[in-house]
Amino acid sequence: MNDWFPGPSVADERAEALQKLLPGTKPETAWRHNGLLLRIVFTVLALIATAAMFGFLSLLSLPKGLLTAAAAIGISELLIRKEHFFRTGIESGLWIWGTFAFIFGLSSTGKVEALLVFAAAAALSGWRMRNTFFGVFAAILVVAYVAFKWEHDPLSAMAVASVVTIGATIALQRVWQRPSTERLFAGLVLVMPVAGYLASLVHSISRSGQANVPIIAILGATAIVLLACGVLWRNRVLLVSAVLTIACAAIELRDLFDYSTEAKLIAAGVLVAAIAAALGRALRNATRGFVVTPVQSSGYEEAMQIGGIISVAPHGSAPASHEHTGPDLADSSGPTDKSFGGGGAGAGY
Repeated sequence: MNDWFPGPSVADERAEALQKLLPGTKPETAWRHNGLLLRIVFTVLALIATAAMFGFLSLLSLPKGLLTAAAAIGISELLIRKEHFFRTGIESGLWIWGTFAFIFGLSSTGKVEALLVFAAAAALSGWRMRNTFFGVFAAILVVAYVAFKWEHDPLSAMAVASVVTIGATIALQRVWQRPSTERLFAGLVLVMPVAGYLASLVHSISRSGQANVPIIAILGATAIVLLACGVLWRNRVLLVSAVLTIACAAIELRDLFDYSTEAKLIAAGVLVAAIAAALGRALRNATRGFVVTPVQSSGYEEAMQIGGIISVAPHGSAPASHEHTGPDLADSSGPTDKSFGGGGAGAGY
């Protein structure tokens, strides 16, 4: 972020990501952040505060949308700049609810294009706050707009969701500097197939008992792309998304078979068990790529740790010498001669 929109740098985001991998570490960053649960709680509290101010200004017949947005976004930016709040839930909640309050304060015409306005507000808030949920929510609103705009064509929403999914899949192949950018594309990959299918179901409620073959084809093609990319790139997010997409296709495919629900569930369970057994047998002795057998310790791990300690130890310096401050024992004729006897008894005793 620049001076106009301050925020965590690339190094700060990487330090935060490192803390999640190693909980014991404390990254050196000036930005305050909370866990997911606290962020959700503070976002809800920000919603309550924003709604209360919106209602109070409405009772006073003042421009409620503009004033609420200015106050919420202004306080959010003040917390970011003065208190270094980022990813705490307070500043992000104030930002997105402030933009939504501004939209609610405008005169409504009841058109479906309002979804695009809310999508733009969510996208703007997601960009400013580097928030994955806001960005994914913006994409969901776009899919919802397509579904309601072309209400007689259920394929449009599914096609848009599939295009976004494949685009995010390709984007995940690149190594992004900011972890927040990678999380955004991962969220799109996971959510978009399900969002597209749910949007297409809005048009299918009135024709229950009929499977939509084009929807199944789009879901199947998307699942094949996700599965192939997940296997080639060793990406678990893509594999999970492929499983979700296959599940959506199976749900839509169920009406093509005239069997009871119990028979379908039994067949699905047998199929899943057979796939699991085949994968376990195929990967039993695999040592590269996807493996199922735990790798036994070879003893090199301890050697690597010892080597790391040796590599950081100081080298090339002699042991520190200290000046002798006790009696001189070299003089054998002195009273401190220790060449005879013991307990301090010398030859001169």
